[in-house]
Amino acid sequence: MRLRLSFILPLLGFVILLGISGMALLATLSGNRDVTQLPSVLIGKAPPRTDLPLLSDPASFLDFSAVSGQVAVVNFFASWCAPCRAEAPALETLSQQVPVIGIAYKDKPEDTDAFLRQYGNPFSQIAVDFDGQAALRWGLYGVPETYILNKQGQIILRHAGPIDKGVMDRLIMPAIENAR
Repeated sequence: MRLRLSFILPLLGFVILLGISGMALLATLSGNRDVTQLPSVLIGKAPPRTDLPLLSDPASFLDFSAVSGQVAVVNFFASWCAPCRAEAPALETLSQQVPVIGIAYKDKPEDTDAFLRQYGNPFSQIAVDFDGQAALRWGLYGVPETYILNKQGQIILRHAGPIDKGVMDRLIMPAIENAR
């Protein structure tokens, strides 16, 4: 009898925990919450200080003043990120409308260069965040992640996940138009 209880009680605890987790997941998925629109304390603020070297010239650093007075996009990406490859055509289209600044997250410069040769380079500047510290300051959840800056240099939108035509039409372009 004692052996049965030592087996049944942990199993019962596991089943209860699994049920609670499942209900929490179901509540999240059944709501109207868009998980790509994760909250950010940076909305309405200037981008965090980002002293990152440029891919093209490691002695120079990312400079947001180059897009001062313009609506701009900041995109965190990585060569090892499959969704980043998928969003490359959308970023190319976007770069024809506004400047797009790329930040290569935890990537080797040679891998980033190969990625850009293969998928195109929509970026007006590309910085390298070797250790992920800049991503932490931005509150990055993962790559790809995209931010829109208004003409005043404030972050007005954060999108977690790849950008495709639907996201462009529904979210990105309306935010850019409103920021102009």
